[in-house]
Amino acid sequence: MAVKTPCQTSGAVYGMSVRPSSATVHVDFGRDLSLTQQDVQLLEANLHNAVELALAPFFIARPSDD
Repeated sequence: MAVKTPCQTSGAVYGMSVRPSSATVHVDFGRDLSLTQQDVQLLEANLHNAVELALAPFFIARPSDD
């Protein structure tokens, strides 16, 4: 179970959809973050890592997968 934590992104609005073969996450920042190209690259890498961490348990081979 996920651990409930205090909000760290006040004003951001999250939208999520999970289906058997896909997941979509959309975040409206609620304001302009004025990101540099370096910020964008770091954010993309961190988002990839966070989503990968959340999905990893579902990609572990299960006995029924063999």
